[in-house]
Formats: sequence, C-alpha cells, structure tokens
Amino acid sequence: MTDRPNILWYCSDQQRFDTIGALNNPHVHTPRLDAFMKASVTFDYAYCQSPICTPSRSSFLTGMYPSAVGVNGNGNENWPEYYAERLLPNILKRAGYHCGLVGKLHLAGAANARENRVDDGYDYFQYSHAPKGANDYGHDYAEWIRAQGEDPEELLLEYNKMDSYRQGAKVKSFGGVYEPTQDDDNVPPHLHQTHWCTEKSIEFIDKNRRTDQPWMLSVNPFDPHAAFDPPYEYYRRYDVAEMPGAHFAAGDLEHQQKLVDAN
Repeated sequence: MTDRPNILWYCSDQQRFDTIGALNNPHVHTPRLDAFMKASVTFDYAYCQSPICTPSRSSFLTGMYPSAVGVNGNGNENWPEYYAERLLPNILKRAGYHCGLVGKLHLAGAANARENRVDDGYDYFQYSHAPKGANDYGHDYAEWIRAQGEDPEELLLEYNKMDSYRQGAKVKSFGGVYEPTQDDDNVPPHLHQTHWCTEKSIEFIDKNRRTDQPWMLSVNPFDPHAAFDPPYEYYRRYDVAEMPGAHFAAGDLEHQQKLVDAN
C-alpha cells in the first residue's frame, strides 16, 4: 500500500451548505451525505469565489481567483491552456496519482454535451455535463442508459424539451420542479444521473483498490442543480407547506430587477 492517501472528492452542483442535515438543517433528510461528512474532510469554512459555474470551478481547481484565470462567465469555447499545470488533477497526476472524473467538468462550455479539454490530468473520464444533453452522441451517461436497455431520448424527453429551467418553470410549479407522481417517476432512481455517478465511481474504486498507485476521483453529479427532477419516492418525503420560507429581505428583489424581468 502507498503512504499517499487516496482522494475521493465529492462535488455536488449548486448546493447550498445549509441543505445538508448534518449542518443543522432539521427540514432536510440527507443520511448518506451526513454519514459521508462524518467520515470525511468537509470544507465548511470555504467560500465560493463565484456564483457562476465555470468561474467557480476554475477557481477551486486551481486555487486562483476567477479574474486571475481570466474566466468570468459560462460559455467559453476553451479554457486557458497555459493554466493547465495549475489544475489540481494535473498536479496530482505529475505527483504519481491516477486521476478520474465522473460527471460534470465545465471548465469550458458544453453546448453540445461535450467540452474542449485541456491537459486536465484525468485519465479515467466518464463525462455527463447535464442530464438534459443525454441524447447526444458521446455522452457517457446516455451510453450507460442504453446499456440498461432504455432509450435516453424517450426517458428524458420532457426534460430535453426544456430550453432552460426558467422556461420550464412557466409550465411547472414550484419554480422549475418537474413534479413526479406515483405513476410518473420522471427518471426512476436506478436510472438517475446521480445513481450513474455512484455506479461509475464504485467501478473506478474497485479497479484501483489493490494497486500501489494512489488515486484521486472527482465525483460531480448534476444534482441538485435546477431544473429539479426528483423521483417520486424522494419527492413525497417533503411537504411544501412545512418547509421554511426563503431567506431574503423584502427589498432584496428591488436590486435584482433585471433578474426579475428575465423570469
């Protein structure tokens, strides 16, 4: 066995710190995340450097401010190649680690369900930017769904019709929730993208369990990023009437008029 620790890095997407039960939220039930936190290192004193995906990921993968990397928004065709050596998996690979990614990367734009990669250091690469693009060729999550005997285009048809979660919110209640019913599960739990992330992560760990080479696996499910598409089994556990209201002052939206108009 190596004296260098293996690293399992779990990074959910667009999740507030206070949506985890172990962080003193009595309204949510997250037993797996709670147990994971107790056995792991959690960055509960870290602050997000940007509310936008690509700048944020550029920051925490390099240790640099988004402005220093030169990435301040989403949709960039390429990520700055000259900073590739600053990427954490690139550093770990040069230090002898076998690095893998499951799920989302989003250092560059992913309009066609794929993104242009730099020398990011990932040798094992199971990519799924978002379930919405799961019908596109080369999308690893879509290929996995096909391997289960299902058609991703049919399974995610309603989801794929959605241009953005704001457009979806106009025809679905609760601000973009794709409400499941007892007869319509949205995507069944065993075919959900988060389940796929878990399956591919277990596959990676099992393959590397008995090697002397240390590994780092970055697991990046799309959840709980909007639009929300919980299976019915999970959706029914919450009563909307019992959930606390949002934390904002009455005058906050006055300063966000452009966002209000965009909705």
